[in-house]
This record gives sequence, structure tokens and C-alpha cells, in this order.
Amino acid sequence: MKSTSQWLTVLPILSASLSTLAAHETQRCRPWEVDRKPRVFILSDICNEPDDAQSMVRLLTHADQYDIRGLVATTSYWLNDTTVPDEIVKIVKSYGSVLDNLQVHGHGQYPTEEHLLSVIKSGPKSYGLAAVDAIDAGEQISDGAQLLIDAVDASSEPLYVQAWGGANTIAEALRYVQSKRQHAELVQFCEKMRVYAISDQDNAGAWVRHEFPQIRYIASVHSWNAYGLAAWSGMSGEGFYGFDDGGPNSDLTSDEWIKTNIQLGALGKSYPDIVFIMEGDSPAMLFTMQNGLNAPEHPEWGGWGGRYAPSSHGGRHFADTADHVRGKSGKTYMSNHATIWRWRQAYQNEFAARMQWTLYDERDARTSHPPVVVVNGSCGSQPVELEVDAGSSVVLDATESYDADSGKNTALTFSWWMYREITATQWQVRWEVPELATRRDPAVPGGSKVVVEIPSADESCRAPRALHMADEVKAECQVYHVILEVSGPGAPPMTRYRRVILKVRLPEQEAQSCGSPRHEEL
Repeated sequence: MKSTSQWLTVLPILSASLSTLAAHETQRCRPWEVDRKPRVFILSDICNEPDDAQSMVRLLTHADQYDIRGLVATTSYWLNDTTVPDEIVKIVKSYGSVLDNLQVHGHGQYPTEEHLLSVIKSGPKSYGLAAVDAIDAGEQISDGAQLLIDAVDASSEPLYVQAWGGANTIAEALRYVQSKRQHAELVQFCEKMRVYAISDQDNAGAWVRHEFPQIRYIASVHSWNAYGLAAWSGMSGEGFYGFDDGGPNSDLTSDEWIKTNIQLGALGKSYPDIVFIMEGDSPAMLFTMQNGLNAPEHPEWGGWGGRYAPSSHGGRHFADTADHVRGKSGKTYMSNHATIWRWRQAYQNEFAARMQWTLYDERDARTSHPPVVVVNGSCGSQPVELEVDAGSSVVLDATESYDADSGKNTALTFSWWMYREITATQWQVRWEVPELATRRDPAVPGGSKVVVEIPSADESCRAPRALHMADEVKAECQVYHVILEVSGPGAPPMTRYRRVILKVRLPEQEAQSCGSPRHEEL
């Protein structure tokens, strides 16, 4: 075992941007520091069933995390020719009644009621591609589709569009832009859009993916209306759809838990009882939350909204993949649903804590707040990227992290683990992604400082990817994702993360040759 002094001599090199950040950190990282808020646009078939209203309440309690550019009522397979924006208005007005309390806990980062009311619109009151036909016939564009166009045009930053219902508003907006702009301008417009669809709920989604392949589009692929096969049903659907029995903790999505923890106060009254499943739309919203784990530009990295991978080599459609997760029963489950339910304790605790914020106008023992996680001097929620050598030891130091309520480090719990599935290229993860050995620094109690042993070049730099379109195998080294999970002492405890990405450098002698990878046969 290496001594502590030896550990300190093998600190890896931070990327230039993180080195600059750490060099300029002269004060403790601030608890309200939020990286640039993701721009989000919500499309909801609200009033189809209660889960849209449920997800809307969750969205508003988390609204300090987002730049909300649109709340648009839409149709869907289950709500063919009706939109109900007034239901969104009602929930936003309930939010307005607790906003002062939320601002105390969210450091003034919540949007005003007036702003949210100004971005509530209706999409086309027709089903699916009928909205495209209407544009082709010269009819007026809907207010919701026009707002979507304006939101995309307003910034060079991505716009994360969440389709909780049908995708006809997206299709209408795209057809309108296509009819008014040059091809290059249309492509530029599409490249700024990111769509997360809660499956296809009309016939517009598949059309959008076919006609506008430049759009990064997350959508589960399954037979029509077979929602139990979709990853997003891992939010709460194991009882209704009958999957992963004994895996997720179903107590956290029960009527009793909702009544005790969520249906509280003025905003909680807007949260309806569960019918079918709880909050099937919420994964689209949780996907972009800046909690130190989620990476909205990398669906394949996984997070509270699930993990998705391209359905074709180089394509922009991302579909379900699977994680290995130890469930409540103690057994290991491998499923697409597990990419979401594995985070259930954390995302439900988060919601329950934020509902408490709506009740109290001061920060005291009745409320809890998220910890501030610092790794190797780096603040914020972005990944910490390190270049490392095969066979080296890497120190990961989170001792500067602290509880936002007490200001102390000792009140926190630290868990370091490896997210192996991310860099696997085939079903048998163990064949190509070795488990990293991680040791706690015995001089630092609580596990806030660890040493990670990088495998040898023989393990880290085996060619992990066979290029079937070429008569060669590309030599490259592994990229390991280490997740730090930090929970505070509050009731309920809130959790934040930091993702550490360890990029193994290719040894010079390995660049000229590569071994045969172990791979699955068809």
C-alpha cells in the first residue's frame, strides 16, 4: 500500500479549463452556484391523465434549476383534438402563492409567476401530422409552435424540448421553418434542438426523426402504446406494468408516500392522486437537472432521466439501453427501467425536501438543502475530466465538500462507485470494462478522499471497439466514469454528485498495434 505522501505525488493533470477554475478559487464554493441553466421547453397533454399535472408540480418545485422557455399544452393519442392550457395556469398560480418561500431556499433563482404565465401557450388542436397538413394548406401556425420557434432562435445554446404528450407542436414548428428558410438555416435550427419524448404518443414523432435527422431525439422504441417496455416507466411503473419485481423501492411511489410527502400546502394541493403510474413524464424533466450527475449533452452517460444510446452508428436517435443495478431484494437486475429506478431514493427525497421549502419562509431544522460537492478543488456541477496513465494511481479528494445547512464536512456521507456500462460497447460489460480498485485514504475519515488504481495497459487499452465497416480494429484506451455520491444529514437527505471522467492515455508503443478484443458473436 502506498503512503499518503506517495499518493500526493501522483495527482493527475486536470484539463486546462478545470485547472484555471481551481486556480482562481479563493473562497469556499457557494451553495447556490449553478452552472448555466439549461433552456427547457415543455409540451404536455395535460388533462389526459393525472401524471402530467404531477410532473408539472415537480417541475415547478425544481424550477430554480432551469431556464423555462415554454409551457405548451398539446394533444396526444389519448387527447386527440383538445388542449388545456388553463390547467397549467392553475398550477402556476399555486406555485406563485408559495414562490416567496421557495426563493428563500433557492437563493432567488426561481422564475417569477409572471414569466411562467407569459410562456403558457397552446399547440395545434389536432392530432399528430394534421398539424403539418395545416401548415402545408397555408393555415396559421399555433401559438405554441411559434413560441417554440422563437425559443430556438433566441439563443445559440441548445433548447431541451420535453414531449410529455404528442410531438405535433414540434412537427408543426419544423414544417413552418422548413417552408420559410433556406436549407442551411433549417439545419442550423434543427441542430440546436434536443428532444426527449415520453415515447411516441402520436404519429408526428417518427416523422420528425425521419425528416429532420439533425435533431438529437431521445425516444424509447417499442410497439404502439406498449409503454411498459419503455425506460421512462422505471420512474414508478413496476407495479402497473409488472417488471423488475423486487428491484425498485415501490414504497417511494405509493399513495401513502405521496400523501405524506408531496400533497402538502398550496402547491401540494395541485398534485393529483395517482392513476395508472406516478409521473411518467418526469424523467424528461429530471434528465436536465444540474445535480452533478446528469449530462444533458450525453444521454449515454446516464442520470436521473435514464441512460440512452444511439440506435444506429453515428445516428442522432437515442434509444433505451440497460444498467446492472442491485435492487431492494439484494439481487442484481439488468434492464432499461433500472437506468431510472436506480436513482429513485434520491429523486424522491429531492422532491419531498423541496415540498417542505414551499411551507416555510426560513432555513431552519424543518428543511434540508443539497450538499456542496467539490472534487480536487473544482466547484460546480460539470464533470471533472482527468487524463491518466495506465497503471497509475489517482487521488480524488472531496474533503472541501460541505453540508449547506451546518457548513461542516463531517455531516455528509460519501460513496464512490464506477459506472461501468457507459463505456461498454457490448452486452457483457465485464469483458471489456474492468472494475476499478478504489481505496479510502485512512488519514481522512468519512471516505471523502480516495485513491483509484488505473488498470494496466493490457486491461485499459485493449481495443474495445471492432470497426465492422473496416478491416481493422481501432486501438484506443478506456474512459472510466467514477461517480461520487454525497448525501446530507437532513430529513429527507438531499443528494448531489460529481462525475469524474478518467481518460486513459494510449501508451506510445500501443498506438502501432492492437490486440484482438473479446466480443460477442451474432
